[in-house]
Amino acid sequence: MFVSLEDDANKKKNVFSAWESMDDIDQPLKVLKIEVKALDGVPDLLYSHEIYEDEASIGLNMPVDELLKIAKRTIILIGVSGCGKTRTCYDYARHHWCLYFDCAKDSDVQAMIGLLKTKNPPIKNDYTQNVFEVYSETMINALIATRLLVLKILRKQSNVDPFGWHCMQRSGRSRLVFEQIFSELISYSGNLVSQIFLRLKSEFDGRVIFDESQQLLDILTADYRSSKSDLQGISRNKLKFPRSLFSFATRHIIKHQLKSIWCGTHMRIRNVDLIYSAAGKKPTDVHIFTNFSYLKPAVILKLCSKWIRKDIIDSQETLFLEISNFLQGRPRFFTSFLHELLNTSDVREAFQSYCRLVTTRAGSSAEVESADNKFSLYDFWAQRISWSIEPIVNENDPFSRRLVSNTLLELCVTSLFGNRTRKNIRAEMDLVSTCLVMVQLERDEWQAFMTEPMVLGAGMNFLADQHPHALLEHFASSFFAPVEAPAMSPAERGHHMELIIAIRFLQGWWLEAGLKELLPKWVHKLEIPRPVGFMDCRFKSGDVNIFLRQLQEPDFPWVICPPSNAGPDLRYSVFSCHVKTTSTPRSKSSMFVTATQCKKNIATMDPDNWYKYQDDVRKKCLLAVKKNKSRFVHMRFELPDSAPSLKEGFKSGAVRDDYVICVNLESEFAKLFFGTRFVAAYKEFVREVISTHK
Repeated sequence: MFVSLEDDANKKKNVFSAWESMDDIDQPLKVLKIEVKALDGVPDLLYSHEIYEDEASIGLNMPVDELLKIAKRTIILIGVSGCGKTRTCYDYARHHWCLYFDCAKDSDVQAMIGLLKTKNPPIKNDYTQNVFEVYSETMINALIATRLLVLKILRKQSNVDPFGWHCMQRSGRSRLVFEQIFSELISYSGNLVSQIFLRLKSEFDGRVIFDESQQLLDILTADYRSSKSDLQGISRNKLKFPRSLFSFATRHIIKHQLKSIWCGTHMRIRNVDLIYSAAGKKPTDVHIFTNFSYLKPAVILKLCSKWIRKDIIDSQETLFLEISNFLQGRPRFFTSFLHELLNTSDVREAFQSYCRLVTTRAGSSAEVESADNKFSLYDFWAQRISWSIEPIVNENDPFSRRLVSNTLLELCVTSLFGNRTRKNIRAEMDLVSTCLVMVQLERDEWQAFMTEPMVLGAGMNFLADQHPHALLEHFASSFFAPVEAPAMSPAERGHHMELIIAIRFLQGWWLEAGLKELLPKWVHKLEIPRPVGFMDCRFKSGDVNIFLRQLQEPDFPWVICPPSNAGPDLRYSVFSCHVKTTSTPRSKSSMFVTATQCKKNIATMDPDNWYKYQDDVRKKCLLAVKKNKSRFVHMRFELPDSAPSLKEGFKSGAVRDDYVICVNLESEFAKLFFGTRFVAAYKEFVREVISTHK
């Protein structure tokens, strides 16, 4: 009746012997200690039993541990790209029988879509629409029945386990056979297909997984009727309340009470409402899952010790501290880096190359044409943070157009220079699709947060690549909001100022002609390059080592924001920034940083005061300074002005072997560093604050 499952070349085997398509990747350099499996020649850590077991051995709570406890019939996975949705589905398939459909790649799914497009009636009326929707139901039944039929035969013929069956479904050879069986099955009547489907479904107690299910949103987008009878009208050859194939398919699965998981790279929060709508009402048997892993530095270090040769880690201990800090966040950052180590033994170069590709213009689609380059955070920022950003929903709402862009900037600034508070968002904002923001559903409220160094670094690099004056003028619109209705608190304004200074460092301000002339000649001779990115070290206990490493290595390539007790607010190469701002008038005619704050600023320029309350670390800092005969350019920002009582000493110039640059709104340095328009706007803001408080 159907296509034979036997392999013509060897009758003792069948075409679903997927393990023959899965090989161990040869690692001639042997950097990784783990076996990496490849299916159809493509290496992928998803197939490794060893990785799954190692994660459990270090006590890592994986999303699948929680997912396995969920009894509800329909599960929707919502999370940013790379957070582990597909990985969680694979892990789930280690425990339960699953039918796994990749809606973007599986040939049987594509064959079904092609047939549906050809049968879509050009003339829509109740009769033609009913015929089309019955035919669509038959196609979905045949798609699922094909997998169920093969699974039933295989379980009789072999000792296949749930994960072995899952891997078979991912084999390219198996997927082609699924398409053949599907094509054969749909040649029979719809009634027969339905009977086969219902019989096989009754014997199946697993889940149907639809990965990349958002693909169905863009297919036959307005060609199905609503599930509600009062919304099924047709007028002038168009459905009054049209639904997509996604809505129709979810409705069919829910109607037949199949247990299912829906997920995908661009599965959005609003897709949840489409599933509710497909069910005819908000069903109680649906679970929205958002609790994916956030790999912390300590966990990454433990996994490195499991998966990377000990001698390599021991010889580059501080490098792995840097790696664990910068790659924290969604699991894909770390696993993609591990893939880089398959072809090189130079861990440092692999790490820096990977960071460049993901977080800088060098890895954007405009610069790299490689088909493998599909995950550029820099590109995500370029697409979403442009000043004329396209709204995610509600194209006619100018408020949404502004709000999405501003929210991303607000989350970035809060994470880098604020207190990292989470932001409650409306569901229709749908920030998941930006691929930059992680979300969680807490007590029916959606919360967004941006704490991943890779994301923040890519955002800083993107902002740094904009024209300096245009960028600062953009910030000025919110930075100097009207006093009577301030958009920022004084603390927020201070955080934004730190962001602006950090961005100017990423832009390599010391290479600009006018500013270069204001630096001592010994700085010119160093030929300091632009940094590769920004590293926030304020909230991590292990980052003392990063600060020390920067002191120890003159060519350290990152701008860092040190822990709060370190001393400087920002460090790169020989530059050390000490920033104080105020938004409070101190007299009826002027506004300035208080003398107490100015003295604190001066004190942090002395390395003897770095890590003042951690004497062992302070001594290591002094030792590194002495060993390298370090010289510094201390940048003393006191904005809008320094305290009058200390004004006499507020002068730029050499101080012993170092150099001090004093920056207030009247300094020539400020005009070149921030731009004349930004400085003028700042002065006008000061005048307005003073006049308001008189």
